[in-house]
Amino acid sequence: MELKDIVGFVARFGTTSAAMANFIAVLWPRSSEGIRPRIAAINGTFQLARRTRMSHWSAVGGLALAALSAACSQNIVRRMFPAPIVMQDERLDFSRTVLPERRETEVSVLFATTRAPAPPEAPERYARGAGDAVRVGVARVQLGEPGWSFDDLVKSDRTSNPETPRPARVAAVEELGVFGAPEREAERAFVAAIDHQLAHSPDRSVVIYVPGYRATFDQVMILMGSWAHYLGRDSTVIAFSWPTGTRWWNYLSDCRNAHAFVPDIARLIALVAEQSQAQRLNLIAFSCGSPLLAEALVQLRQAHPDEDRAALQRRYRIGNDIYIAADIDLQTFARSHLPALFDIAGRTEVYLSQNDTALRFAAWLARASRLGRPSFDELTREELETLASNEQLVTIDVTEVEGAHELTGMRGHGYWFANQRVSSDVLLSMVYPFDPVWRGLVHGPGLGLWTFPDDYPQRVGDAVYQAEPQLRRDAKIVQSCCRP
Repeated sequence: MELKDIVGFVARFGTTSAAMANFIAVLWPRSSEGIRPRIAAINGTFQLARRTRMSHWSAVGGLALAALSAACSQNIVRRMFPAPIVMQDERLDFSRTVLPERRETEVSVLFATTRAPAPPEAPERYARGAGDAVRVGVARVQLGEPGWSFDDLVKSDRTSNPETPRPARVAAVEELGVFGAPEREAERAFVAAIDHQLAHSPDRSVVIYVPGYRATFDQVMILMGSWAHYLGRDSTVIAFSWPTGTRWWNYLSDCRNAHAFVPDIARLIALVAEQSQAQRLNLIAFSCGSPLLAEALVQLRQAHPDEDRAALQRRYRIGNDIYIAADIDLQTFARSHLPALFDIAGRTEVYLSQNDTALRFAAWLARASRLGRPSFDELTREELETLASNEQLVTIDVTEVEGAHELTGMRGHGYWFANQRVSSDVLLSMVYPFDPVWRGLVHGPGLGLWTFPDDYPQRVGDAVYQAEPQLRRDAKIVQSCCRP
């Protein structure tokens, strides 16, 4: 996109000439740091809006210009994210329980997608646009450098960090069919693929992920392939990849249009819960994938109005539903979503950060704070007390957590895979039904949100060392199929 196109885009928001000059001065200062000032300009625009008498949409236009200038030069990244810090504890070896036939650098990620198939010459199997059906299949993800062995990959886990990214790629994609086809062949094949993986799983758990926008099909598969590896190949991972572009401005349409896929997400969850051999489902959503998951669970709850919480738990077996950097209206989540979530899931976990620039911008657009960057004064005192007293809701504040909070994109939005402490907690939430104290978290001041203490790496290492003797480096090698 050329500068004249960006200016034209912003002009449609009604920005004045004087304000435009100020915005450009903010975006392109005389600095030797290159593009970093452009990303920082998003925060500067908020300050500019407060100092001048711009209208709401004029300031929005300036924010758009700031974000667009940073986004236009970004490349599509295909790489593993850093290993969770708990995997770098010298006392532990997460590879010890991986079965011999699974000790390879390729992992399988099951998927359901509403993307259209891409042309044969395209770099990826599925395009950014919407298709006419839900297609399911299996992606094979190659992790690490070409020629690496499984031991090489595990060795790299112990030293990985955000500054030394490791490559990854989608090696193959097998489509199993289309949901709703005659004889339900795709559904049966998909369930069979799930059960095949569960046969080697110690606790028969499944992780279903709903991503945010600006992620290609391959990026979603690589992300979940990394998680499958870090989970020790124990959990079956499924990604619901909905159609979205890779540019900033796709937010204005893609996240809104994605709500059309909520029934498909609900159907996917119901299929896995009711027809596969899964004993526990853990559900994760990121950014504007979060309202899609929440609304899907509300639909599933509404489909069985006569069933109580115990019956719903037996039907769906949802352990945790996890919302990370959630682009959901705070009041809507607290008043409309949570009652259904409390009925259908064992526990609801929310990760938030006040330094999340993307959600700051989303809140400015919506004129209401987002769940992942909340303004709690939007809720009544009674609502806050009710939420604080419900042990099914775990709210984790990562604002001050040491380490990286993004790998690419807007500042502070990608912490759940960029920050090795946060990713450790997400990892444990996927595997264990334990409370935050066991996971090494502590209650913070004020509203009493959970947070990470300075000695978190030691705490979380101690917890896993005590709970999982088979992961100890000094333990006898155990190749069992089932955790007691």
